[in-house]
Amino acid sequence: MIRRDESEVTWLIHQAAHAYVSGQIAQHWVGDGSLRIFPREEVLIAAFAHDNGWFGAEERPTINRYGQPATFTEWALEEHLTIWRASIALVFAQNRYAALLASLHCSALYDQRLRYVDDLPAQKAHIHEFLDERRAWEAGLIAALKPHARYGLAVQPEHLAHNLRLLQVWDYLSLLLCMGSVFEQTLEDVPLSEHNRAILRLAASGPRSLALDPFPLDAPLAIWIDARQVVGAPFASTEILRARLNDTAYRPLMFEVEPLGAEGERPAQNMR
Repeated sequence: MIRRDESEVTWLIHQAAHAYVSGQIAQHWVGDGSLRIFPREEVLIAAFAHDNGWFGAEERPTINRYGQPATFTEWALEEHLTIWRASIALVFAQNRYAALLASLHCSALYDQRLRYVDDLPAQKAHIHEFLDERRAWEAGLIAALKPHARYGLAVQPEHLAHNLRLLQVWDYLSLLLCMGSVFEQTLEDVPLSEHNRAILRLAASGPRSLALDPFPLDAPLAIWIDARQVVGAPFASTEILRARLNDTAYRPLMFEVEPLGAEGERPAQNMR
């Protein structure tokens, strides 16, 4: 669950809806115009489906210590690991190569966590065990796919690294849109073609818009999802939050991805 706090309203967005945004970005990603994604359909499955394991847990939302609906970064480590296993298994049931990318994406995230987050020793040990489990699974799947007529080339290290980096970029851009106002920044190592990685400049072009330079999509993009507006926070208990959400209808929410203006200027603010 993603909690998106705006000036006058708070939205709750399903992780699968965030993955849908990621998949929409992926579907229109052309890089510098010469980018070739192979195997395209399977890489897109990973973008669209890598967070599908969240839905069961999201049926049991909780509050944080401030009485706000807990966003995904506030969930416990053990819950995250369980959800990742479920997500990867669901992708695996659809396509093995897509599941390999989802698992590699997961492993990379926890490698980053070990480097940058000061977890307790017991949590770090648990993450190391989880990463050992994932890497053994990934190695076994790579070995199984090497003789595959379609995936043999795609599991070679350079191709896996290329496709994994695409998935990471799409996931990050989607999170920026879903989580709240975008701040101006740069994103490094972005694949624009098979051999060309560039620095991508990011800025807000509106309260729910993201502007990019160089622009890597085939056209400006509007992405619709459904989400719930939360009324009544802070909540005194998880039970009250759940009861409120049961009575809350989904509403449309739209995000936009567009080019940065000429010479790097932001487009005029597009308030909605």
